[in-house]
Amino acid sequence: MRQWIRAVQSAHAASAGYTAARMSTPTENEAFVIDVARALHAYGQPAHRLEGLLAALSGRLGTTGQYFSTPTAVFVAFGTPPEQRTFLVRSEAGEQDLSKLADLDALVNAVARGELDARLGSEQLRAIVGRSPRVPALVRLAVHPLVAAPAALLLGGGPREALVAGGIGVLVGLLERLAERAEPVARLFLLLGSMVASVSAAVAGVFLPDLAVQLATVAGIYMLVPGLSLTTAMNEIATGHLVSGTARVSGAVVSFLSIAVGVAVGGALVASLYPEAPAPVVTPHRGAYWPFLPFLGLLVALPAVMVLLRAHVRDALPTLLVATCAFSAGQLTTPLLGGALGPPLGAAVAALVLGAGSNAFARITDRPAALVMVPGILLLVPGSMGFRSVASFLRRDVIAAVDTAFAVGLVAVSLVAGLLLANLILPPRKAL
Repeated sequence: MRQWIRAVQSAHAASAGYTAARMSTPTENEAFVIDVARALHAYGQPAHRLEGLLAALSGRLGTTGQYFSTPTAVFVAFGTPPEQRTFLVRSEAGEQDLSKLADLDALVNAVARGELDARLGSEQLRAIVGRSPRVPALVRLAVHPLVAAPAALLLGGGPREALVAGGIGVLVGLLERLAERAEPVARLFLLLGSMVASVSAAVAGVFLPDLAVQLATVAGIYMLVPGLSLTTAMNEIATGHLVSGTARVSGAVVSFLSIAVGVAVGGALVASLYPEAPAPVVTPHRGAYWPFLPFLGLLVALPAVMVLLRAHVRDALPTLLVATCAFSAGQLTTPLLGGALGPPLGAAVAALVLGAGSNAFARITDRPAALVMVPGILLLVPGSMGFRSVASFLRRDVIAAVDTAFAVGLVAVSLVAGLLLANLILPPRKAL
């Protein structure tokens, strides 16, 4: 009996020692890796890039680790089983901040090269994360119409739609500032923003009979449409990160539905108050100048998008060069191929040029390729096709809506294929 009791006590002591080992605090190197995971996750880095950077960093610091990223949390496990210690890094993905991303990348490189120890690296990382935005709130408000108005040109509209979309952009910017101060408004931001855009465009359509109301509506909320999230999700799924990709797809679908509901409610509200309003125009009336308008929209929208993404000024020229080449390649390829495969193959060619240019930028400057790729991909996502799908649903043309939604998915997959092919042809040498 005594031997049995001693055996139980020994097993309990071993279990307690194992639990204590598992619950031990991380070393300085491990703490730095956890801090990097939390910061990059908060800035919306996709799973394949985040996990790749953490694995490379651990190898340089002599730490064995395994990582699992989801859109809402990162699991970090150090050591090997059964002595493996796991930490949960829970954070909400915030807005893209390309300037902080560049500074974090430089800090990680310095620690990996041994120029800084992990403790000082963690202190500087917290200073970067806690730094106030370099772009004042009023400037961000001012550039909202500079994104919305060119977006109308990119979607195929004319000056009339661009003017209305710019006014909607101002209202959405004001609503965004309100959402930053009131959490209830932030949770309903997509719904309220789409309602404001729909009502504003419908009212403008009463005074401008030739206005393409739905196009102006979508252009006004161009930065709210989750095209980038959808493309990122497809990229994650294609690279084998199924959990993160599937969760991100679900979030994008819910965002699309919230926008559709807001647009429908806003349109119904104006129709009930003014039943004599003319039927909205679906196809805008573009003059002979229309072939040049998308390129003009790109040149105006890209700097404004970089301001919203808080990018460094020194990245403006390479971003403009690479994005313009990618957009031009897509615009020239699509009509040459023609038919149903024209838009997907044109998107693949544009993504290939964008990915190769971004990777070349990363190789030359030793900075993240995402600094050039993210602003460019925002202007390549299938926005016009998504607009037609939402518009078809609102007109209760379900067959056309489903057909267009399938085309949107096909274009998104083509974008991912182009980016993956660019990584194969010209690897970026960096996880970011």
